[in-house]
Amino acid sequence: MKKLLLICSLIVSNNAFAAHDKGELVLNTESTYNPTHDNRFSFMAGFNSSLQKSSDLSNFAFSYAKQMDHFWIDSNVVFTKGLFREMSANNPKATGAMNDQIELQQNNLTTIGVGIGRETRYAQTLLPFDGIYELMAADLTYNSYKEDYSGKTFTGPGLLAKFSLYKRFNDYFSAGAHFNYNLAVVKRAKENEESSSDRSLTLGFLTIGFELSFFL
Repeated sequence: MKKLLLICSLIVSNNAFAAHDKGELVLNTESTYNPTHDNRFSFMAGFNSSLQKSSDLSNFAFSYAKQMDHFWIDSNVVFTKGLFREMSANNPKATGAMNDQIELQQNNLTTIGVGIGRETRYAQTLLPFDGIYELMAADLTYNSYKEDYSGKTFTGPGLLAKFSLYKRFNDYFSAGAHFNYNLAVVKRAKENEESSSDRSLTLGFLTIGFELSFFL
């Protein structure tokens, strides 16, 4: 998976220009590469990045984006369900449980985020298809994590990083693949004289999946 993310980064950083005659590299500015609608509604289903453990973690996301000049204002609501071990490392003081008691526990996470995104056409220079798009976005998030073993709810801020590669089939519809990385530090309510670290969990996980987007 690290190699896959590296390849995506190389595509973005090294292939922003299309090759033309005489070996010159120029930015592709064809009008067909420009979005024709200002509103994008996306539905995403994601799974654990380890395909052998895909059933251990899954999520569903709804995203709305509004085009502002060359950027998109990006908003997301993500519902994630998965094993504790796939989402976080145990903090016994926060959960009141040992690793073997909690690692196979199914828990739920709700993430709400707002940020900024950039739609580009870099991969189009490599692939023999028309209408290939990428979306890169970063959101600040608020997270609510229900840990079922302790019965406690952990809340706190985080970051959501998104990369999508999809094909636009017409002016109104596109479909493709996406990669979402969710990172958050969440805390439960304070009990007695606990320190902040005694009641905190760090969440971090990557999901890959499918995306359908509609433009209006």
